[in-house]
Amino acid sequence: MSAAPSLTHAQVQTLLSESSYDPSVCSKLESYVRAQVSAVASTLVASESPDVRYSFDANRTLIKLYQFFPHLEGETGVEITALASFLSLLRFPDTDFVALCCLIPERVQSTEPCATLVRCAELLESCDFALFWPEFRKLGIPEYGIVEGGVVSDDRKLLSNAVNGPIASNTIRTNVIRMLARTYRTAPLSMVLAALDLGDANSLREFGSNVHVLSEGGEDGTTTATTTTTNAPIVEGVEGDVVTFAASSDNTKRVGSAYRGGVSYDDVATMMSKSALRGQ
Repeated sequence: MSAAPSLTHAQVQTLLSESSYDPSVCSKLESYVRAQVSAVASTLVASESPDVRYSFDANRTLIKLYQFFPHLEGETGVEITALASFLSLLRFPDTDFVALCCLIPERVQSTEPCATLVRCAELLESCDFALFWPEFRKLGIPEYGIVEGGVVSDDRKLLSNAVNGPIASNTIRTNVIRMLARTYRTAPLSMVLAALDLGDANSLREFGSNVHVLSEGGEDGTTTATTTTTNAPIVEGVEGDVVTFAASSDNTKRVGSAYRGGVSYDDVATMMSKSALRGQ
C-alpha cells in the first residue's frame, strides 16, 4: 500500500484545480480513495484524515490517469479502481457508478472485485433489490474471487471492512427505501423487507423511524442544495402485511386541475385543426 499521506478534502480540491493531469499526483489520489473507504468503514478502520469527504472528481481523475499512464496502474491500481467503484455504488440512484465505469477498461471490470461491483450496480439499476444483497455480501469476504494460494491485499481487506460495517449497508438501504417511498403509498411487507435486507417488521419500523422525508425541491439531499430533511419518518406505519409510506407528491394520486395544467379548449381545437390539415 502506498505510503503517501492522505490529504484533506480542501487539499484535494486544490490539487485537482492545479495538477489534474500530472502523473506525480497519482499516489496522493490513491491515498485519498483509501481514506474515503476508511471513512465508510470507520467502525472497523479508523480514517487517516480529519477531513475526508466523498469526491467523485478526485476518483474520476485517478481513473483517467490510469488511462493516460498505464504503467501507473499495475496490480495496485486495479484494486484501487475497485475501491473507487465501491464508493460510487453507494451514491445510487445517482449515476456516479455508470459515469466512472465508462472509464474503466473491460479487463478490469471483469476482474474481482470489480466484476461483483458491476453486477451489484446492474441489480440496483434494474431494481432487483432482493437479489442485490447476496451479491453485495460477497464483497465482504476478503478471499472471494482470489485464486487459490493468492494473497489478500490490504486494499481488499479495506473493502471487506467497509462492506461489513453498518455505514455502507445503511446508506444503500436509505437510498432504496426512498425510492420505494416515491413509488408506493402502500406496499407488501415481504417485498419491502426483501428489498432492504431486513428480517422483520420491527426492524423495518426501527430503520424507517431514522429515515426522514425529504422536503420538496429535490430527491437527494447530497446533490440538490434546496433539499432539506423534515422530521416526518419515511415509514408512516406497518400494519399486518402492509407497509404505508409517508404521503408525497410522487406516491399520491393527483386529481382535479393538477392534470389540466391550464390547457384551454381553444388550444386543443387549434391542435386538432392543424392535425387535420396535415392529413389532407
